[in-house]
Amino acid sequence: MPPAGPARERTRIQLCGRLSIEVDGAELIDGLRGKQVPLLLAYLVLNRERQVSREELIEALWPERMPVSQDGALRTLLSRLRSGLGASVLVGRDELMLSLVEPVWVDVEAALAEMERAHEALEQGEARVAWALAQVPLNIARRGLLPGSQADWLEPRRRELEEVKLQALEAIGRAGLKLGGTLLGSVERSARALIEAEPYRESGYALLMQALAARGNVAEGLRVYERLRTLLREELGTAPSPETIAVHELLLTPSRRPEPEAGGRAGGPLAIELPAELRVSGRTPLVGRIDELEGLARLWTIAAGADPGEPVGLGGPVEIVGPLGASPSVARVVLLAGDPGIGKTRLLVEVARRVHDAGALVLAGRSPEQALVAYQPFLEALRHYIVNVPAGQLQASAREYGSELSRLIPELRRRVPDLPPPTPGEPEMERYRLFEAVVGLLAECASSAPVLLVLDDLHWADRPTLLLLRHLARARGAGRLLILGAYRATEMGAGFAAALMELRHERLVTQINVTGLERDETAELVHLRTGEVPSASFSDALHEETGGNPLFIEEIVRHLAEAGVRAGRAGAGELQGAGLPEGVKEVIARRLTRLDESVIEWLRVAAVIGRDFESTLLEEVLSAPEEEYFVALEEALDDGLVVEAGASPGSYSFSHALIRETLYEGMSRPRRARIHRRVGAALEASDPDRHLSALAHHYTRAAGPQDAERAIRYAMRAGEQAIAMLAHEEAAEHYARALEVLERFEPDALTRRLELLLALGEAQVRSGERPLAQQTFREAAGLAARLGDSASLARAAIGASRRYVQPPGVVDEELIGRLEQALEMMGGERSVVRVALLARLCGAIYFSPERERMKALSEEATVLAQELDDPQARALAAAARRRAFWAPDELQRRLADSTELLRQAREAGNVELELQGHAWLMVDLLEQGDMEAVEAQMEAFSAGAQRLRQPLYLWHAGVWEAMRALLSGQLERADDLALRALGTGVHGEGVTAPQYYALELLAIRREQRRMGELEQRVREAVQESPHRPAWGAALLTLLWEQERTDEARLQLDRLAASEFRDIPADGDWLPTIALLAEGASELRDAARAATLYRLLRGYEQRNVVVGLGALCLGSVARYLGRLAATLGEIEQAERHFERALAAHQRLRAPVYVAHTQLDWAGALGPGERAAELLTAAAAIAEGLGLRSVAFRAAKLRDQGPG
Repeated sequence: MPPAGPARERTRIQLCGRLSIEVDGAELIDGLRGKQVPLLLAYLVLNRERQVSREELIEALWPERMPVSQDGALRTLLSRLRSGLGASVLVGRDELMLSLVEPVWVDVEAALAEMERAHEALEQGEARVAWALAQVPLNIARRGLLPGSQADWLEPRRRELEEVKLQALEAIGRAGLKLGGTLLGSVERSARALIEAEPYRESGYALLMQALAARGNVAEGLRVYERLRTLLREELGTAPSPETIAVHELLLTPSRRPEPEAGGRAGGPLAIELPAELRVSGRTPLVGRIDELEGLARLWTIAAGADPGEPVGLGGPVEIVGPLGASPSVARVVLLAGDPGIGKTRLLVEVARRVHDAGALVLAGRSPEQALVAYQPFLEALRHYIVNVPAGQLQASAREYGSELSRLIPELRRRVPDLPPPTPGEPEMERYRLFEAVVGLLAECASSAPVLLVLDDLHWADRPTLLLLRHLARARGAGRLLILGAYRATEMGAGFAAALMELRHERLVTQINVTGLERDETAELVHLRTGEVPSASFSDALHEETGGNPLFIEEIVRHLAEAGVRAGRAGAGELQGAGLPEGVKEVIARRLTRLDESVIEWLRVAAVIGRDFESTLLEEVLSAPEEEYFVALEEALDDGLVVEAGASPGSYSFSHALIRETLYEGMSRPRRARIHRRVGAALEASDPDRHLSALAHHYTRAAGPQDAERAIRYAMRAGEQAIAMLAHEEAAEHYARALEVLERFEPDALTRRLELLLALGEAQVRSGERPLAQQTFREAAGLAARLGDSASLARAAIGASRRYVQPPGVVDEELIGRLEQALEMMGGERSVVRVALLARLCGAIYFSPERERMKALSEEATVLAQELDDPQARALAAAARRRAFWAPDELQRRLADSTELLRQAREAGNVELELQGHAWLMVDLLEQGDMEAVEAQMEAFSAGAQRLRQPLYLWHAGVWEAMRALLSGQLERADDLALRALGTGVHGEGVTAPQYYALELLAIRREQRRMGELEQRVREAVQESPHRPAWGAALLTLLWEQERTDEARLQLDRLAASEFRDIPADGDWLPTIALLAEGASELRDAARAATLYRLLRGYEQRNVVVGLGALCLGSVARYLGRLAATLGEIEQAERHFERALAAHQRLRAPVYVAHTQLDWAGALGPGERAAELLTAAAAIAEGLGLRSVAFRAAKLRDQGPG
């Protein structure tokens, strides 16, 4: 096919994945930072063929909440764009237009264009071309358009890109079927990806059936058809299409069935499988490495000899840069450099697998630490070819190169016995002829298919191997060959270092530095390896500890698992106490063994100081001669163990936290303690107040009897300083250390111990380590009771109780008893502390049989707060009332109490109580339906949560983000946000966070028509919480959504046993009744519908809110409309639906707008108005990808409304 467009673009813009813009090879990123600038650039780029008004830009950037000064805000963004991209890039004033250096390449547009070309190639029978072309849109679309950005105008583009991705998978599958052989594995992967993305799209099933049959697995192909047939029948009430049926019949007819692959690539020039070591290493998914893969895709595209618009295997159009653009006849060498365990080999494997799937020949070898034979990596690579290539093809190659190659590979003579002996001569000439034979063989292979030669562990390469590598790099006429190697930058031998320098000097090598995974990728790797979602604190600490090194991450996670620590429940504390696994120690110890003892001692002292250290402090503690000190410093820097840190000279850091830990753990305890004491003394002599944290650190670790008091004093002062800086994790560590020292040297100092326990527990709560805090407060409460210290007992009870989020359904009898005991010990004391105890007791008994006491307790707290005339007491009393009166009939009272809580908390200057006020008020306002006020409260809460950085509040803000995304129909984003919130909150809120996640996931899966996936989880919740009928109502919804009518009727009967009178009038009441109303309507149970209508009638103006804003289930008016329709009261139903529609529009909830339209259409029966409603709902479903709405709309159309 002819190339599309110019061979080289001057402006390249990437909107998918990491945003970037390059002009003439220079990347311009300074103007693209921030939240709105990328949106502005993307909007202008995608509309660059026309002028865009300022008003249009403002609407695109701020569709809902306009900035105070719209023009000013836009001017700021335009100015930043001009400063980043150049003043001439924007043309016009009121009407703006981008002026870019032509030709321009934009990844989104390239994806669409290349998809068209792939379709054309398929139609013309050019399967291999189609395969290559389809990689471009697939790789672009997978990255996602401006991930993390939100704007309504992005959604249609994203859906278009998602469709392109699916089309690319289909094209790859169709082309792969035609090419056959080992490409069938990729056809299978593409088909499974299609099915996962679009379970009702039959093309994925058809491709999978054909791929399995072509590989000889006809039975599995037939099972795939049965799964599809069952899915379509049960979910949609339809049968497979004639095209899919035809594929099924083909599989049933042996004479027409495709021949299974015989281990080679059918129709391809080379029938060589991937080397075994590459197949084994690539079985687990690759995490991250998007940028590295994109860079390698560019390099491979050039080396493979494809048009820049026609990549082979890795995808991504390429700009020719550096030495790789020199000449198509020069062999390309690309080297991946990085630390041990950083993922170089895994990246090699991923590239090899992808290009092999695209039709390339892949050969591989590695240099062992002690080579058994010369040229070992080349020997392994070429032997794989010679042993596996068909005999006829080998005979042709052997005629020209076999004699010389038999020196290197004796197996060649066994396959081609009549080879003449190699030509004798001088050793240098013999080696030259051998090298030329290797070049010739690879060039001949490259004439049939692109060749990737993988050479791992080159840092251990012997001299013969390096000489052959250099010869290949310089060789002319090597054809479509890319040599992809990897080496450890920290372990280069002298020979390899010299060879690398020579290749660099001649510009024959391109290097890619492989660094650690990002923080989110660290969490993804833990999730992949354990199946559990790690908490944010754990994944952050793990990333900090490992520098994102995948090997270290996996070793530590495995080490924790062996110690019985689950990644999904672990926090930073468990990580710190786990020690280093042996695998990590071995990797780092290898690096240290090459160093002189003086350097090791220098590093040991630095390791005791910490990850970061100042040269002046290290020099003072070491007391070594100046020359010896600087020799050690330079050697540590040269070896990459230590790096310069910060702008000021003399600041250094260990390049890897685990290097420092290995050194530290390798010393005996007495030796470490002695160095800690010396460091502490040096810091104390300079400026103690400036170094409180460091002094606490060193003296608590050096503490002997003579240092104990100093260690405890510094630790307590450092903890107080950390609390003031909101560094709660650090504070907890200081208090814990102080307690350890106190136990060792002052075990009878009980009052001081109690003080430290209380401080530690409070720091643990704020850092999200609630399970640890519960243990700490339990011990503190027991000690306070023994000492008769009522104030400390109250403090322990308040600290152990929940601030405002109560674990759903949980009754902590021990905590209730502790709060009661504290109140009793206080006697008649009238204080703010007593108000706090009463408020916390209200929360603690919320789910208990004693919940009726809450009103009396809140009244007592209110009277006492008025008497004290203290804003904090009044805020606490308002919080108690808000909890006590959380009932459906008390909305106005709840609003007043929430408002009072917020006002008094502000007056008291208590930020935590203020956040709790925002939280309660947001829930009440959402129920009332005041969306402007709701969003103001959410914004204020989120800002405060970011300021405090406490996991509880960050988790709750994340829950709300997911809830809003779900309302707006952004299901994938809601899914992602809900999972992210779970990761933030699961450690501290071990019951509530998983339950809220389950609730949000249920709602998301319901809209995706995948609710059945969660049946087991819902049934477990029903069994675990028999006193919470809300879960039973959720199970009812799941059953009727799956059209399991008989089971749903039985479940409704169980819930309606007492005419719904036994459903507690608490915060769960309204959501429970709403779900029951839907169930009764769906099951056409008129008797129950009448009862539920009477119960719900007084709440028509409300929205249904679940918990503390985990979900909003829309307007009560919608549920009343469904009930009225079930009772035959169509006019009344219409009035309800009209109010519901208006409420959902105010709520900015297109999901519920669509469902209301469908409910209304179903109630009306056939007619013009019903058809209009159905059309409107279907349009929303198509625009947002709402499968549940689409299914209901199709069902109503097929059955006829009514």
